Amino acid sequence: MNISPMRNRDKSAVRHKNIPFFIPHAGCPHDCVFCSQEKITSVAKCGEGGIKDELMRLEALMKAHFLVADGSETELAFFGGSFTAIEPQRLDALLAAGRKYIDSGIVSGIRISTRPDCIDPNMLEKLARAGVTDIELGIQSTDDAVLEAGGRGHTARDSENACALVREYGFSLVGQMMVGLPRSSLMSEIMTARDIVSFGCDGARIYPTVVFEGTALYRMTLDGEYAPLSNDEAADRCAACLDVFDANSVNVLKIGLHSSEELAHAPFGPNHPAMGELVEGRLYRSRAEKQLAGIDVRGKCLTLYVAPGCESKAAGHKRENRNYFLSKYLLSGFRVRACEGIARLEVKVGVEQNI
Repeated sequence: MNISPMRNRDKSAVRHKNIPFFIPHAGCPHDCVFCSQEKITSVAKCGEGGIKDELMRLEALMKAHFLVADGSETELAFFGGSFTAIEPQRLDALLAAGRKYIDSGIVSGIRISTRPDCIDPNMLEKLARAGVTDIELGIQSTDDAVLEAGGRGHTARDSENACALVREYGFSLVGQMMVGLPRSSLMSEIMTARDIVSFGCDGARIYPTVVFEGTALYRMTLDGEYAPLSNDEAADRCAACLDVFDANSVNVLKIGLHSSEELAHAPFGPNHPAMGELVEGRLYRSRAEKQLAGIDVRGKCLTLYVAPGCESKAAGHKRENRNYFLSKYLLSGFRVRACEGIARLEVKVGVEQNI
């Protein structure tokens, strides 16, 4: 090896943007029970060939997203399929197009998503030469029983090995995980989050399992073999995973699927359009409750102190945390206040006799 990709840049000094180009199901060697990329991305399933049309679609996307330089770091992101498993001719054509946009200064690099079992040294060297800087791996779970039940076709060890290889070659690494998969539990999901941290991931994505028509999971739901999570259950379990990532300084890039008309009409599962807001509100709640353990707050006023700009998240979606604390703890009042010196997602509680 070693062709070093363009990484180790100072991301703290710039804002980051993705220009997502979706290639649903492209290259994927498996049909996982939950997978319906057409529904998730609102893009028709890619057939074999048709490279010229695909490149035209990419060029149109880049023209539509062309932005005057504003201090942002912009990446072209190939999402929706197992990018490293697509047929070589298409992969080379897409990478060459991406390289052209890098060389012209339109984007700073390329981000891809793929499966843990579709990574090897030769592929990583090719990606580095093309200007790929960030690799997202669909880990989903590190419980082999959950991976088997979901039809993933790889093991937790495959994920661990792939992460080590990606790190060895110097790419920025993001681990994607799912909550509410068949046979999963809160504890297995927390374990997955901890493993993603230990695998050396720089970032993470948390996706609650949504049931789309036409998937094996849809049939399993109708047959009573699978019970989807409610929005509330998913919010609580995602919050527990977010807690792990935040405590270990792993940036969570996204919680929940991209909001779309198809997602809004998913027949089963946690398809709340503001899932990220729900989850962050639950994390503020759980962290506040840990500080209230053993304290008698009945008839008193509770104040949550949070970072400036985080007041609405701490109050909860549609102020659900306010109602929760007032009802559960028989408070006389509840408020949220901004306080300098407190980190995002951190909370400190204050208990007073009156507002």
